[in-house]
Amino acid sequence: MTHEILFPENQNVTLNGKTVAIKPVRFVDFERFGKAAGNAIAMAGSQTTEQLYVYASKSGVLLDILGTSTSLSRWAIKRLPAAVAVQLMFEVIRVNKDFFEQALVSAGKALAGA
Repeated sequence: MTHEILFPENQNVTLNGKTVAIKPVRFVDFERFGKAAGNAIAMAGSQTTEQLYVYASKSGVLLDILGTSTSLSRWAIKRLPAAVAVQLMFEVIRVNKDFFEQALVSAGKALAGA
């Protein structure tokens, strides 16, 4: 019996008229991305967009998330307006959450012998 391994494809968003690819997190970046995303999510409920941007940019969370999972260069990320950077950061987290959920379903089926 063979099983197909899920390999997620990039999803695209339009940012100021340009297409930006949202990529699945690579294994090498998984731990750093997970910590950064967890911190951003924890702060989202209690901080304004501006406060979240200041934290994310100064702590490196913004580059940990957008730098590892988008087609944007570090230069471009640092020049995004704060509200756009925060919105894109949460879109990257959402898309990667969906990738992980798909992988878990696929793994569950493989383990169940489906």
